Amino acid sequence: MGGTGGERSAPWLVRHAVAAFGAGLLASVVAALAVWSGGVSAFESFAVVGAAQTVVTIAVVAWLRRAPGREPLGRRPAGRDAAGLLLGAALAVGLSWITYAVMQLFGIEGTEQSVVRVADEAAGLGTQAAVVIVAVLLAPLSEELVFRGVLLRALPARLSPGWCGLVSAAAFALVHLALDPNALAAVPSLFVMGLVLAATVRQTGGLGLAIATHTGFNLVGVLALLLY
Repeated sequence: MGGTGGERSAPWLVRHAVAAFGAGLLASVVAALAVWSGGVSAFESFAVVGAAQTVVTIAVVAWLRRAPGREPLGRRPAGRDAAGLLLGAALAVGLSWITYAVMQLFGIEGTEQSVVRVADEAAGLGTQAAVVIVAVLLAPLSEELVFRGVLLRALPARLSPGWCGLVSAAAFALVHLALDPNALAAVPSLFVMGLVLAATVRQTGGLGLAIATHTGFNLVGVLALLLY
């Protein structure tokens, strides 16, 4: 979409998604080194490392968005987007049961994701609050901005529409695996989740429903860890 008043259009590019995600990852490494003292506690993993990664990612996307003529990331969130919380929760429960059933059927032994293991060790209200803020609020926002905001809008310049959702979903799932090899069993669920989130963006023209759905998905997992 072109700019107005003679402004040149500044479309989103794949490298913008890579830059935002990479900046967040670098920030997490710096934050981890800053608090390292023979290890990183559960509280520091979320309140410092996770917060640094997500906040910096969001900030970089916001900074890139300021370029003159930059295409908006979609319509503003609306109240009806809150329905995504229920959709995300249903997906979390359904995909978890399907994954469990498949693993039992084929005798596959799963490994616990690193982030799940750390969250499971959360003790004290401060640590639990940090888990909720980062995993339920900040992570869905930062990941949706990168994968369904920037990347999904950049891919049509390189791929046909039918491939864009598949590639963005694959990138979403494989990035989790690259950062944590223990996430292998979760890759199919993350891929399906990515397809659903991409479909919500195509249907609504904005990120509001996708963010709410992602939030509901993560909320179920966090509650399961903290309450049981």
